Amino acid sequence: MRVFNNKLYGGTYNTGNLLEWNETDAWVQKAPKSGSETYIFALCELNGKLYGSTYPDGKLLEWNGSNAWVQKAPQLGSVTHIWSLCEFNGKIYGGTYPDALLYEWNGVNLWVEKAPQLDAEDYIYSLVEFDGKLYGGTSTNGLLYEWNGSNAWVEKAPQHNSETAIHSLAVFDSKLYGGTYPNGNLVEWNGSNAWVEKAPQLGAETYIYSLAVFDSKLYGGTGENGKLYEWNDVDAWVEVASKLGTATQIMCMAVFESGLFGGASNTGQLLQLCSQSLVEE
Repeated sequence: MRVFNNKLYGGTYNTGNLLEWNETDAWVQKAPKSGSETYIFALCELNGKLYGSTYPDGKLLEWNGSNAWVQKAPQLGSVTHIWSLCEFNGKIYGGTYPDALLYEWNGVNLWVEKAPQLDAEDYIYSLVEFDGKLYGGTSTNGLLYEWNGSNAWVEKAPQHNSETAIHSLAVFDSKLYGGTYPNGNLVEWNGSNAWVEKAPQLGAETYIYSLAVFDSKLYGGTGENGKLYEWNDVDAWVEVASKLGTATQIMCMAVFESGLFGGASNTGQLLQLCSQSLVEE
């Protein structure tokens, strides 16, 4: 999900649509599927335009502002997924699967590889800017990578215990945090060379799919039961919203008009935190 021009947007699967919330009770389609692209994995804003990254051909699409996606970068090499997008230093970057590459959009019509695979990592699940640098969270070993600004990834934190994926990254209180799988931990980067566990698994939740800062607190969206967790700022997760209906995963979150919203899978619902519970919008 992404806030863009004072409205809330979501990218979908298995249809690859762009949806806009009507601010009352429904999604409105703003762009249908582009060609064979069935997933919009991430949304990003640059220079007043909205972009989406895709599967199965790893493209970059730009919304035309009314009713369609426009291709801005075709598939590069064998990359099938652009899992993550980030605007950094006035450019758009994408994190890939396979081979955990870093791509940069040339601003016109192509992806350009800026960092090749490092070690055995396959996914860059998350990208974030922190302290003037670009970071990626990986799988299959849950590492933290820092881009050297030119042509390579540099490992900044090795695997934490048995966590194999950093599904989400967020900056909170001037520190960098990651949400993990398969034990749903919250980890904090020590600023040098390691992850430090700040919240262990709570209940049966195995994924922290999304992280968001809202009202000066750090929240995590979970799987496989679609809960919302709040970090107690010390050493634990606190459940603030339980599963709603059949939603199993809070894949993304966004702060919009003083509210915290979550995008649910497998239902495609938009949920809002309200009085310490999730309600469908």
